[in-house]
Amino acid sequence: MAKHAIFLSGPVGAGKTTLGRTLAGRLSGGFVDGDDFSDSSRPWYCSILQTSRAIVRTGAAILENKNVVVVAYPLSCINWIYFRRKLAESGANTIFVSLQASYAAIVDERRGRAFSADEHDRIQTMIAQGYGARPFSSLIVDSGKADFLTTLVQLESEVRRMIEL
Repeated sequence: MAKHAIFLSGPVGAGKTTLGRTLAGRLSGGFVDGDDFSDSSRPWYCSILQTSRAIVRTGAAILENKNVVVVAYPLSCINWIYFRRKLAESGANTIFVSLQASYAAIVDERRGRAFSADEHDRIQTMIAQGYGARPFSSLIVDSGKADFLTTLVQLESEVRRMIEL
């Protein structure tokens, strides 16, 4: 059976981790939160290679025992190229999903997450930079249009169709 690495990208608060963890469980796969490998004492651009290498190592290790790994991590084009190439070396097909949502939807208190002032700024910057609709995405899902379960079902349905599980 084919191996698949599914990346969920998007701005802070779009649902990468929450949707990703749940999607991985529903697909009987593993989950990697890219933020777990970030060095919070350094700016992201100083630790991006270290973080990316750790994501690949961890994802490849999961794929030794499972057919699917879901990775939550905001992607730039260079990340996309790197992950696609490195995970192909491990025999995995890569699927890149952009999670988009409006600023108002992300910060809506009904979503149950409070953001710091810096996070508010980062959300707006990431939306403006197009993190929610990357041109290299296999799929774009608006995580701000519906409730969590409806969004999850849509995401799972589309991903299953792509990987034919």
